[in-house]
Amino acid sequence: MQVRLDNLTKRFTGDNDTVTAVDHLSLTIPSGELVGFLGPSGCGKTTALYMIAGIHTVSEGKVFFDDEDVTNVPPDKRGVGIVFQNYALYPHLNVYENIAFPLLNSKGIKKKFIEEMDRYNRDHGSRLNYKQFVEMQVMDIAKLVEIDSLLKRKPSELSGGQQQRVAIARALVKKPRILLLDEPLSNLDARLRLQTREEIRKIQKRTGITTIFVTHDQEEALSICDKIVLIRNGVLQQVGAPQEVFDYPVNLFAATFLGTPPINLFPGRIDNGRLVVNRIVWKTLSQDLPDQDVTIGVRSECFRYKMEPGGLEVTAGEVSRIGSATTITANLGKFEIKVMHDYALPVKGGEKIYLSVVPDGLILFDGDGKKLLQW
Repeated sequence: MQVRLDNLTKRFTGDNDTVTAVDHLSLTIPSGELVGFLGPSGCGKTTALYMIAGIHTVSEGKVFFDDEDVTNVPPDKRGVGIVFQNYALYPHLNVYENIAFPLLNSKGIKKKFIEEMDRYNRDHGSRLNYKQFVEMQVMDIAKLVEIDSLLKRKPSELSGGQQQRVAIARALVKKPRILLLDEPLSNLDARLRLQTREEIRKIQKRTGITTIFVTHDQEEALSICDKIVLIRNGVLQQVGAPQEVFDYPVNLFAATFLGTPPINLFPGRIDNGRLVVNRIVWKTLSQDLPDQDVTIGVRSECFRYKMEPGGLEVTAGEVSRIGSATTITANLGKFEIKVMHDYALPVKGGEKIYLSVVPDGLILFDGDGKKLLQW
């Protein structure tokens, strides 16, 4: 099921002012893909998700599922499954009862599944009643998300990761057209986040359901999504495959939001077709650009260094290890930059090193944060 957003806008009006949470968002999410809505807290990504679900009304624009305009369709008629940040499980019901709940208590869903049960009985020559048919649906989805051994437990007897899978099972048992996940991993510890995000990816691949995953965690989005949708202040910034957005950001925000450690930023100037840093010519530009002050962006892994003069001169400082990466903190005038450490070229604090950049590793931004050049 393809999801298409056409100039989707949401405004919240208070006593004294109006806040635009989502601002003319236009986007197509291909059928069967897992797409991450990514951005800082308060950027509008959850608001956009809730408009897709029908929880929030639309101030302007339209929502389409394939060619069907669902902008004014009630949430229970849209055929979406949603998993909230807090999972919203019923504490007094066991796992089986939580998963079965929508099949037993929603008139619209029950009507659809009774029709499906009748077709199943005709096709298989069986005589299942509705309770038996629901049990079959619950068992199938519980096995898919690997919680079939937990069906008699209450939510309080489950780990955070298990509760999250119950919430996903309850959303999937309805056989929704679209699956929406709102910060589903935020309540888990680091180890469970890693494990559970991989499980979400496997479940999505097995079902082939179009899935939208809201997160502020770039590692989650980069690791499991087919595409990421980067949002800032309600405005779409960039859409693309995770590595494409990481390697080729369209503006300064995209460059700085993605990456650990963050991209190195330091000032420079374009002067007569040359890039000047600290009043010294570093490079000749690959294309003509007007003379202007620029911000230079280079990720730590895109620097290469040598000990002999030639390139951008910096002074090596502390060598530190962050996870699997070891970096040199180098001084470039008043600025500190991070350079990936080369074990073949050990460096001591205070030594001069000379930097070059790999192809496409150097990005220039203008005063408004727009990308001017990458080479």
